[in-house]
Amino acid sequence: RSSIAYDRWWEGGTLLQKTRGEWFNAYSSIMAFTSTKPELQQEVEGYTHLLARLMSLLMCCGLQQVSPNRDRPFEIIDLDGIEPESMDFLNQAPDKVEIILQWIQRSMVLHAQTGVLPIAPPILSRAFQEVSRGIVNLQNARKIADFPYPFPLAQVSMILQILHWATVPLAASMALPRGWATMFSFCSIFVLWCIHFNAVDLEFPFGSRANDLPMMEMQQDWNNSVSTLLDKRATRPPNFDYNPRKHQELAIVMSDASELYIPTKPVLNKGVARIRIKQIHKKKRANRASMGKNGAVTEKSSYVSETGETDVEEAKEEAFDDEIGDALPVQIRSSMSSVFNPRNRPGIPGSLSLISRDHHLAVDDQPANNAAESRGSCFSHSDTSIHRDGTASGTQTGTAPSTETGELQRVDAGAAEDPDYRMVVL
Repeated sequence: RSSIAYDRWWEGGTLLQKTRGEWFNAYSSIMAFTSTKPELQQEVEGYTHLLARLMSLLMCCGLQQVSPNRDRPFEIIDLDGIEPESMDFLNQAPDKVEIILQWIQRSMVLHAQTGVLPIAPPILSRAFQEVSRGIVNLQNARKIADFPYPFPLAQVSMILQILHWATVPLAASMALPRGWATMFSFCSIFVLWCIHFNAVDLEFPFGSRANDLPMMEMQQDWNNSVSTLLDKRATRPPNFDYNPRKHQELAIVMSDASELYIPTKPVLNKGVARIRIKQIHKKKRANRASMGKNGAVTEKSSYVSETGETDVEEAKEEAFDDEIGDALPVQIRSSMSSVFNPRNRPGIPGSLSLISRDHHLAVDDQPANNAAESRGSCFSHSDTSIHRDGTASGTQTGTAPSTETGELQRVDAGAAEDPDYRMVVL
């Protein structure tokens, strides 16, 4: 219960600060959007003073909503000048924050039409969004004020503490000497009840007790911030007398004009991150004609760079794929070309990394001893294996070479369409 009470106290303060930040950003944005035309300065000044009073009243009503006493007084900027009819309507409204929020948003729309806020609607919508986010945070703070700690849990906690208070002295007197029993009973009961009363004191953080949130100081600070932006010097950015010879150096000084801070401990050198740009050359595929083993003219392709030079590495891979593909079944050609690619599987123990032109196999860049050894090898997937006599075991498909002719033969074992084929040596 103490942990939950502290979480409620901390979350309440965080939500009030978020509400203040959102509403001040909206107020500052509206002040920055006002017109600078000389003929509209009277209207601009009147609107900014009305807005300042509405923002002060908005924060006051927001703090009253989360307070245990909804009629708790807070400091606000004087409302003299606002029509009494509107104030009477506000006093009769069940939710004053919603009415004031509507007044602020409506005043933005009306003054945007009169030229007091000569800003594009998409940019002006930023102020609307910040005002709306502020009231969302306020509603989350009201959740803490309106929903107390569950009554059954509070009663169970109190009953358990009373049992603890009654049984600990008896148990300690029977198990420990009189002095130690007295000290142990007092300390354990005292600490437990202190934690309990701390939880009770922190469960409702929006009151006026000593450990509650400083809501009165929050309202005073809010009024000071709102009043500061009404000053003409706050609405005009300062002039800067730029001197190239002096200001190009960007001298570093202390904020209080004292000597620069010199660290006593050496600064840890974390190194410098370097960004390297890799040159990527576009390649195009060029067709070329070649004579096949059976005398037929076939068309093959190679990769040619933009400079017209043939990429030797890509050409080797293309020839490698063509040679392996002619000897394998159609179902596994596409997967074999990527699995047996030396660049795709570098340095993987037990994997096939090279096939010579006469179909001799090599494992881990170690060539097979002879053609018979290569003919005794097989292709398989996962745990499926094809033995030297040409028989297959497993539930998937592979290719096995014949022991007599050395030619690759297809062995069906139930998964001819599996794309994840690998080549291993038994």
